[in-house]
Amino acid sequence: MKGRFQFIAVHTPNGPRNPATRRLARSHAVKQGLGRKRKIERELKNNFRIITLRDEIERTHVDAVAMSPFSLSAGTLDPFRTLAVDSSRLQALLSDCKARQSLEPVFNIVTIESFRTIFRTGLVDPALLTAVMQSLAFAKAGDGTDREWRGYQGQAFSYLRERIGTPDMATSEPTIGAILLLAGVEARLGMTSQVQLHMDAVRRLLSICKSKRISLTDGIKRAIFWQDLNASILAGSRRIVDHTTFSELRWTRDSCPPSFFRLPPGFQIQPGLLTEDFIEVLEDLHALQCLRDTTPPLKSQVLKMEDINNHMAYIQSRIMNLPKPPPAVFCCYLAACLCSVMLCCRVWCAPIIPSHFSTQLLRKLQQANDDPLWDSHPDLLLWLLYSGGAFAPTATTRSDYIALLRLNNTSRFNGLYKSWSGLHAIMKQFIWSDRAFLSPVKMLWEETLAQTSSN
Repeated sequence: MKGRFQFIAVHTPNGPRNPATRRLARSHAVKQGLGRKRKIERELKNNFRIITLRDEIERTHVDAVAMSPFSLSAGTLDPFRTLAVDSSRLQALLSDCKARQSLEPVFNIVTIESFRTIFRTGLVDPALLTAVMQSLAFAKAGDGTDREWRGYQGQAFSYLRERIGTPDMATSEPTIGAILLLAGVEARLGMTSQVQLHMDAVRRLLSICKSKRISLTDGIKRAIFWQDLNASILAGSRRIVDHTTFSELRWTRDSCPPSFFRLPPGFQIQPGLLTEDFIEVLEDLHALQCLRDTTPPLKSQVLKMEDINNHMAYIQSRIMNLPKPPPAVFCCYLAACLCSVMLCCRVWCAPIIPSHFSTQLLRKLQQANDDPLWDSHPDLLLWLLYSGGAFAPTATTRSDYIALLRLNNTSRFNGLYKSWSGLHAIMKQFIWSDRAFLSPVKMLWEETLAQTSSN
């Protein structure tokens, strides 16, 4: 019972009369009362909440395509407010959805692992912090002229230059994460040579880690893979890794039922037009479609997130490794990449990536509109146009897709899209998921039909 009782000397039966003695008695009583209250709260667990990764995902994400890519806050990352930058500014930028999305894919893996598990530190690391602020400020500004993000970029460069000569600091997750974030902004600006410079630095750091047997976290390896792939897509930089580089990203067909792997009938076109390698990718993409259509919402599939991530990595990475094909087939490559993203969720790929695929697909379709392949396979062209147009990033791009649809309706389609049931049946012959595609595609069909009728 030690500590629960304190004996106070008194001189009268009516209690202590000395003021100091009264204060001591009152203080002891209050202390004991608070102690009993805390004990009861601890037992009832009312004064804190235990939140697991599964709880957080189930609370905030209803479906696989609705996951928030970045749910952390400044308070979460720096609970004791020790940041070297303005915490209120960081909080303001993190509260902006568009700005948060700029941190992908370096930070989107926090939905799979905790931040500290990946980076082994908080945002107190100055190189990582200033690179984060650079990415957020750049996305907030919307262009490359704003001074704020360039200021943070300069600070990040300075911190990185300081630690390059220190192996322990250079080969750390925060350093690599900072370099990846710098490369991400440069990729969005189309600065191919700068992107290549930074990704080559990451490649050298990986080589040092391998030679010195330095272990990196699973999360930072995923970030390296996706940033490298995304930078190649956006800026045309040379890739430093692929889907076979890290064992953590390994994927095999054993993860799905064998019946899922088949070539959709719409792609069974001219023999030899599609290579065996691309046909295999389309079969794997069809398996991803089957997973999307048959699995429950993500809240009951948390443990499968990494498998799905690896599945998508194997699809996109192999497509990017394929030799450059004829323009019409290249359109199929772009549409397959776009579908692989939208079948899963935006958690592993910032909106800029599907938007890029949609825009590039439009340009290729415009260039290849006179290709005779479409005359014998108008349904393939129809699938490409609706797949790209449904996820068009801007009103102008969407209007251009509609213009192509209207043009081909008079020359090739013969009214194929005047009936939704007819269009739906055609789309299902290719890569198609009602869950992921039906709503946006039907909206585009209604808009196209309305514009056609008005003319």
